[in-house]
Amino acid sequence: MAGDPKSVAESDPGADVAGLSAVTLRALGAAVLHRRMYPPEHPIASRALTSLSLYLERLLSRVEEWRLALVGSKLMAGGHPIDEGAEGSLPFLDGLKARGIETIAFKRGLDVEELRRFISLMILDPKWFAGTSLQDLMAKEGIRSIEAGRLVLDDPVEADRVKVVRDETGPELSEAYDNALAFIEEAAGALHEGRRISMEDAESFVRLVASQMQQDRSPFLILTALKAHHAYTFTHIINVCILTVAQIEALGGAPQALREFGLASMMHDIGKTLLPGEILSKPGKLTPEEFALVQRHPQDGVHILRETPGVPDLALIVALEHHMRYNHGGYPHRRHPRPLHPCSLMTNLADTYDAMRSRRAYQEEFPPEKVAAVISERAGTDYHPQLSLAFLQLMGAYPPGTRVRLDTGEEGVVVRVNPGNPYRPVIRMLRDSSGGLVRRLEIVDLMDKEKVGGHFARNVLGSIKSQPRPQPGG
Repeated sequence: MAGDPKSVAESDPGADVAGLSAVTLRALGAAVLHRRMYPPEHPIASRALTSLSLYLERLLSRVEEWRLALVGSKLMAGGHPIDEGAEGSLPFLDGLKARGIETIAFKRGLDVEELRRFISLMILDPKWFAGTSLQDLMAKEGIRSIEAGRLVLDDPVEADRVKVVRDETGPELSEAYDNALAFIEEAAGALHEGRRISMEDAESFVRLVASQMQQDRSPFLILTALKAHHAYTFTHIINVCILTVAQIEALGGAPQALREFGLASMMHDIGKTLLPGEILSKPGKLTPEEFALVQRHPQDGVHILRETPGVPDLALIVALEHHMRYNHGGYPHRRHPRPLHPCSLMTNLADTYDAMRSRRAYQEEFPPEKVAAVISERAGTDYHPQLSLAFLQLMGAYPPGTRVRLDTGEEGVVVRVNPGNPYRPVIRMLRDSSGGLVRRLEIVDLMDKEKVGGHFARNVLGSIKSQPRPQPGG
């Protein structure tokens, strides 16, 4: 257990936030550990909770909130770096990672009863968090002085990037995207409870995507760049649907084909909703047993879809085939391989692309240039060669929503791909050459050339990865 907070206070009345943060973190780990071993009324568990409460009370008399944040491989406590392997804290940190939590803030006014309820939630099996969040569970328990969730980006340029994405999309499509995410969350909850899912909301969203793609692909493509506001599994499913519909539309597919491919791709990962949350959010390498469970999700998806009224046959095919790979080197393995359905091949491309472009518990996001290179290198083996080329031409080297740096020192957000040159998109400016924020609306086509000399006026140096930072906490 952590040391006695009274003795710390008496020996060093001027203990700073950094020192208090370290001992409070140990006390927090001890409180969770002992609560796992004993009921709350047991003297050992009760004493650990009291010790933690006293440390937090001392900290919160100095600061408005005390925040823990996982930033890459670093742990920040009260704004100070802490050794992640600090005595007693490692199991608690593993628990945060298993629940997809990157930051927790304890706020002034926190009482011991809220703390007790919080500790009770932290000892729950992570599978309880599938389809919901710790913050939602805390709200239901009346915990108001503790906040938990993903890191908030405090970069003003990143905030402007998100605003550009929303502006370019418009409220109607943004609302449709959010409604589709809500449908997937509801479907996951229904499946966990043994209830059937309704396809009406899915069909409505796919019809809207198909209709919009025939007018202008960019608004929905740029929405796939918004990844921070929902659980990866749900966002990924919707993004794969959008990226698959974009592919079939770019190849001249008929409206009926767009709708059929869209609905099938939207259902491709439905089998993953049955996987335990601790596997989906595990930060490290899966064990052979865990990976075997993951490899079952295509068959689980087929089983779910067979029991769901109104699901077209194509959805079952794609659910089964979307990890088989073009060369049949994926899973599930077929004894007698046969050509995969084009929708399965397109869904596989969309699945790979969005997965690599997303930050997950066990993987940082890849820059778009790297993703394009991987798909290009594996074309003809993992991916269909002609479909791979068409997909990369569709998305460009810098897809809509990507933040880029120019050789002029300026920064912007890609809003459209130029079909004639994937390396020269249309961008909306964010920073000028001096680094100042551009507040006016300024759209620049990188195909534009200088009047004298005929050279391109601007060139992309590369994409910019937004760095998450913990909110101030001491």
